[in-house]
Amino acid sequence: NKLVVYTISPTSITLDKTHDVSINLWGIHADGGRLFAIVDNSDELVVYDDFFNQSAGTITESARYSIDGIVRTHGITFDATSGTMYLTDVGSGAVDDDGAIVIIPNFASAISGNVVTASEQVRIAGASTLLGNPVDIAYESVGNRVYVAERANNGGRILGFTVPTTSGDRSPDYNKVVAGASAI
Repeated sequence: NKLVVYTISPTSITLDKTHDVSINLWGIHADGGRLFAIVDNSDELVVYDDFFNQSAGTITESARYSIDGIVRTHGITFDATSGTMYLTDVGSGAVDDDGAIVIIPNFASAISGNVVTASEQVRIAGASTLLGNPVDIAYESVGNRVYVAERANNGGRILGFTVPTTSGDRSPDYNKVVAGASAI
């Protein structure tokens, strides 16, 4: 449960600083100076404002948000251009068919009450999705598609979905078995 910052140059990678945090970390996503982080074993995400200017040592989140309907979030990515947050819900880690993708189209507005309600999100879940334990997610703007590392289904898959505007059960547009898939 540490965040570690490195400086990367053409010839080296150097440890810059470490930050102890009070949460059980999973996925992270940097957006300028903000760092979004998943609170594992929960329906929450936190934000660290001005993250890269923080002094080494223990830091506390600037904000904490709960996402209605999520059992256990893992994957996270944010598209600053559209203001859309993308999350995965692994559901129960012991079940391989209860995963979901959660899309929050107007993230800044949705978090104003510290809880993102079901009406403020698009949720993709169901048997056709092949989502069991989706552990990571990435957004690709050219094709308006999300890609998901699915860990439990058939030993691992990379799934792709054209970004939907309504909730429901839909088949992936892209589906490739990748043993042990854990990141995008």
